Amino acid sequence: MPGIDKLPLEETLEDSPQTRSLLGVFEEDTAATSSYFSQLFKAMQRIYDAQNELSAATHLTSRLLKDYEKQRFPLGGDDEVMSSTLQQFAKVIDELSSCHAVLSTQLADAMMFPITQFQERDLREIVILKEVFQISSDDHDTAVNRYSRLSKRKENEKVKNEVMEDVYTSRKKQHETIMHYFASLNMLQYKKKIALLEPLLGYMQAQISFFKLGSENLTQQWEEFLTNIGTSVQNVRREMDSDAEATEQTIQDLKAASDPLYMPDPDPNKIPVNRNLTRKAGYLNTRYKTGLVSSAWERQYFFTQGGNLMSQSRGDVAGGLVMDIDNCSVMAVDCDDRRFCFQITSFDGKKIYLSENPEEIAARVNQSALEAVTPSPSFQQRHESFRPIIHTTPVHQLMSLQFFQVSICCVVPQFPLSSVVLCASHQENKRLFGFVLKTAGGRVDGRPVTVCYVFESNNDGEKICDSVGLAKQIALHSEMDRKATQKQRGLDKAKEKQQEELHKQKQIEKDLEEQSRLIAASSRPGQPAADGQFLVLSNSQSEDSDAGEEGQKTGESEA
Repeated sequence: MPGIDKLPLEETLEDSPQTRSLLGVFEEDTAATSSYFSQLFKAMQRIYDAQNELSAATHLTSRLLKDYEKQRFPLGGDDEVMSSTLQQFAKVIDELSSCHAVLSTQLADAMMFPITQFQERDLREIVILKEVFQISSDDHDTAVNRYSRLSKRKENEKVKNEVMEDVYTSRKKQHETIMHYFASLNMLQYKKKIALLEPLLGYMQAQISFFKLGSENLTQQWEEFLTNIGTSVQNVRREMDSDAEATEQTIQDLKAASDPLYMPDPDPNKIPVNRNLTRKAGYLNTRYKTGLVSSAWERQYFFTQGGNLMSQSRGDVAGGLVMDIDNCSVMAVDCDDRRFCFQITSFDGKKIYLSENPEEIAARVNQSALEAVTPSPSFQQRHESFRPIIHTTPVHQLMSLQFFQVSICCVVPQFPLSSVVLCASHQENKRLFGFVLKTAGGRVDGRPVTVCYVFESNNDGEKICDSVGLAKQIALHSEMDRKATQKQRGLDKAKEKQQEELHKQKQIEKDLEEQSRLIAASSRPGQPAADGQFLVLSNSQSEDSDAGEEGQKTGESEA
């Protein structure tokens, strides 16, 4: 490298204008150095921050790939091949994340530390020395001016000595300060080159080490794996392109076939009405009352399902029952505010008014009703067999749903209330509710198996759940009362049995006492009787109580 320009330390005591001019050049160079290194520091800081972000993002990517198999995608099944492939990618990226973390540490030590030290220590030192030099120079000028104003006519030795001492001290301080200041400016010429080259060297060494580490980790096995994955991606892309072409052709075919259907009133000669449909769906306008004499129309999606007419608004999770169209009638009606109106009247007198293309809509609804009536029994008959036969337990509360009733003993279909763990309604669609039941079967991993059933009702699901809860409470209290009654009956029977045993015991004790008295009386033959006569017993009498009584009767007769 070429020689370094220096400030002459030998000329610091003289402090000539030429020296000050040269000092100004060095100070301008210091200011330019500080500005340049400030920009360089920001650039390297951005490199360091970007590397830290890349390291963190790589680690996050690896973690997300590992968690892929835990995700549950509504449209994606359990793709074991994809899960295994992503686990392999996660392993590779995790190794790369470790390499990036090592690179971040090396950049912090070898690149950011030297340039930070130069900015915060070396350049800051120059700024402080410049301020101290300026202060000492001002103090020296003040002392010299005071010394120059000493009068020869009125010399005061004490004042003169003080002023001379002040000049000596300030000049010494200025000389020392300017020498340190010049020395720091001279050293700065070396330091700025070191501060410029050392971070760049550290950056390059860190990058080379990173590439070597990556080359060691990405072995031939990973290269083969990546090659296989690239081939798989190309196959998927070709399959996607083929599917896209088929989809585009399908779209063109559907557009050509649907063009006549875009008109609201298609020509029946070109598109004949199909009167053999058993199921149909589409949008209709239904009329509802908004006041005593006013009404409005609402567009809804209607469809037939079995013998039922269903409707579903946009955004609803499921459709709801409009009416049972078994034994219903369909006919066209005239409406002032709508064209092509017809009404459906059920067997219980319920009517709904619908509006759309009358020829096509009325035909399909009427045909659906006829198909539902002819081969199938009514709704009540179809599902009568699903109802439980209850002989002794009265029904607390019944709510009519599709295939559903609630009593205090069970839920229809046959779900014992004792097995109902949880009953809750849908948060958005109140017509949907479900049960969580404990099965009577075996256990899995030591835990009972539970099953969830979901139902749709025309009533509020929360009310149904409240009814089920109330039925469970009633059933619980009934069961508690039954158990209490059985327990009381058992206690009463035990008490009666205990009384009988006590009575038998007293009777036995009474009999034994009577036998003892008779035996004692028979063992004293010389004892006079109550009338002063002696009682004579025969030797042939037995010792049992019956023979004693007979002997007594014989003795009394002889007396």
